[in-house]
Amino acid sequence: MKKVFLALFLLASCSFFAQSTDLDPFEINYSYVQLPTKPILDKKNRNYSFLISFDRSLLYNKSKYFIENQVTISGLEKREKNGYMSVEVMLQNPVVTKKEVTTRTVTNKDRNGVQSTRYYYTPVVSYSQQGNAKVVSGDGKINKIISFNGSNTIKGTETENYNQAQNGQYSLQSTIINNYLNEVVNRLNNELNNEFGYPIKEGKDQFWILANKKHPEQAAEYNAYLQAKAVFDKMNFAEPVDGFEKELEEPINYFKSLSNKYTTDSKADRKIRYSAYYNLAKIYNYLDQPAKSNEWANILVTNDYDPGDGKTMIKENDNNIALFNVNQLKTRHFPVDTKNFIFEENVPQQQVYNSNPSYSQSAPYSIETDPNYTLAYILTIKKDTITGYMPKSRGLNLSDAVMVTVKDFQGKFSERSFKANEVNKLILSNGEEFATVAFKVSTENGGVTLSGASKKFVKEMYAGKKMSVYQYFNGEIIVKAANESEGKSNASASWMLGPKKRFEELAAGCPELLARVDKKEFKNNLESILSFAQALDECK
Repeated sequence: MKKVFLALFLLASCSFFAQSTDLDPFEINYSYVQLPTKPILDKKNRNYSFLISFDRSLLYNKSKYFIENQVTISGLEKREKNGYMSVEVMLQNPVVTKKEVTTRTVTNKDRNGVQSTRYYYTPVVSYSQQGNAKVVSGDGKINKIISFNGSNTIKGTETENYNQAQNGQYSLQSTIINNYLNEVVNRLNNELNNEFGYPIKEGKDQFWILANKKHPEQAAEYNAYLQAKAVFDKMNFAEPVDGFEKELEEPINYFKSLSNKYTTDSKADRKIRYSAYYNLAKIYNYLDQPAKSNEWANILVTNDYDPGDGKTMIKENDNNIALFNVNQLKTRHFPVDTKNFIFEENVPQQQVYNSNPSYSQSAPYSIETDPNYTLAYILTIKKDTITGYMPKSRGLNLSDAVMVTVKDFQGKFSERSFKANEVNKLILSNGEEFATVAFKVSTENGGVTLSGASKKFVKEMYAGKKMSVYQYFNGEIIVKAANESEGKSNASASWMLGPKKRFEELAAGCPELLARVDKKEFKNNLESILSFAQALDECK
């Protein structure tokens, strides 16, 4: 009998410790310069200018120099003319290939069996676009073409008035032009910075640390995390990290020691070793030592607990090694000077804007008075309020991050990037408010949500006590009940195929509103969803 009790005790003990090895993510800060894939090694050639060719009417209500002022390559100098690198943008006005008004018919019977039919009309415009940007240098070392050719279809707001739907076709033309120009600006910024620029990357990553405070190793591992975090909190893209390895010596040695303490092939031991290997690989990655990071990433794979993380790190480290080689650098931490020529409608003047705090501005240009920028207030999840300036065009396509230009206590400007999961609210000086909501994007996948929900910036359309309504930049309406952690897109299959059921779920507990839903009073469009949200709040 004693042997039986002993066996049960050992089994229970093993079960307890197996359960106590759960890991939690703990945040660390990072700051570095993203290296270009095709760097201009000769610093005197790190400058560029534009040649723009298109019909002035394409700009609609935008500045004549909209593209020149909205496209910036970090770490390079934008010149009025005669840059080493020339960005030659040639665009044609989008061509409408088809206009139509689609009809949706809804037939209902009332309680007396009387049948009624209602018609709903939607303006639809199909169009094609042609254009490209030739990126070339006088010495022939740079020769790149970015194509903007393509075709698309855009839909307007559904209405029960046919003439209103017809008129809506014309209002869609300004949306087509805006979408086209924003695509051009975004593609140029992304591709030119990826290949030639030095954009600053700042944000948060994570360590994996034992979660259960009853585990004998948790306190020591958490203390090692705090020591490492204190060092990473000091990291600045413009300053070297050579001395950080010495400061991280104690947590590094601690994480290395765990593999000697937990040596069995049990899941619990492999999980603890996983946290140690993972954290060591992250440390060396941000210390600009991708080869050392790979050593621990490879061990992470062979440890065979979530080996996918190790494979992802190896891919990232190999990419960094390639970037170090092609850039002839050994670090991603150095000052970045970005000089911009500001194009004005009347008489251009040479003006400079710089993203490096150590660079002194001597030109009269002020971003605070630039009509292309708007004042932005960022309310973070840490309850800080950051004031900065954001290009007005950026508000048209906010997604999972926003970059604003902020002034430090010395009055100098620098760009800062905020991920949606770091922000509670973004408020612009024009009165627009953006919240951050987790949801799955649907329209890009034809109504099929292929990826998990993630936080994104969405325009706040209605903030109620029981539900809130938001709009994503691509037009999707995001509905979020007060008791739910994620929002639902009205372009998802469940909303598109069964809007009545979705309204019924939201109206549960409110008989008056359920009766209106039963009569199909509410439709799957912004106006109707807003009306429903207001009615839900009014329900006692």
